Amino acid sequence: MLATAKSQNVCFVVYHVAGPVSADPFYFQILMGLEAELRKAGLHLTLEVIDEDVIKDPMSWRTIRERRADGIILTGPYVPSQFILKLQSLGIPLVLIDNYLEHAQVDSVVADDRASARAMAEHIISLGHKEVSIISGPMDWYSSRERAAGFKEAFELHKIKAPAIYTADETTFESGKLLFAKAIKNGCTAILAVTDPMALGAMNAAVAAGIRIPEDLSITGFDDIDSAANAVIPLTTISVARNYLGLSAARLLWARLDDKEAPRQRIDITADLVIRSSTGPAKKAQKKGKDA
Repeated sequence: MLATAKSQNVCFVVYHVAGPVSADPFYFQILMGLEAELRKAGLHLTLEVIDEDVIKDPMSWRTIRERRADGIILTGPYVPSQFILKLQSLGIPLVLIDNYLEHAQVDSVVADDRASARAMAEHIISLGHKEVSIISGPMDWYSSRERAAGFKEAFELHKIKAPAIYTADETTFESGKLLFAKAIKNGCTAILAVTDPMALGAMNAAVAAGIRIPEDLSITGFDDIDSAANAVIPLTTISVARNYLGLSAARLLWARLDDKEAPRQRIDITADLVIRSSTGPAKKAQKKGKDA
């Protein structure tokens, strides 16, 4: 692999992130796993946060234009497919984390989103919840789409009415608060969020509205960021081994650098259901913060 490399640099690329990457609850741990594995091979890791100008014109990006990296690791479900396909057409070894393109020969590492979401929905169903809402990012984001599909599959299996889905352009604390207002207005006893920040935002809004968690409303998240366990009401969530996402991406990139013509590979990382205090037995659906 080192014989194949030219710069001995690998670039970890983040797009569409609010604030410094070091403060991001999801991607920083991926970065740590990636860096540790690359260090074993004597490769240097650089971090770049790209903007809309680079997305529109990849050749405006100096790292690509001057071939300053032997390979690129792109993270996040919101990286536009056109940008990914353009990098691929330039012959740059590429690995996606938390994203997958069905019809492109690009290596990917993802959490087992659909199966994990199905397990979460089974937990909620076992507690007697039938009026359930999903709060999500855009459905063209891979992880949002897969997690929402997994939630729905469990309800279909049990022949229970499919949850209503409410979407926002972000999967953040603030978008969770906003979507909570829509979900609770239409009545539900449980909210399934596709990320922990969304779940925590919904929880914040629920408590502010006088709704008790989990006596009146159960809320679940996904990813098991640090603040999920440390919240005032610890959050039931799906624990994703984020450092292993990074480690696996490093190994895929090594293989791609060694053989650029090898078949596409995808690694699905198993994730685990973690039950905490934010979920409990169902009661009558809530509307506008009061008993329906």
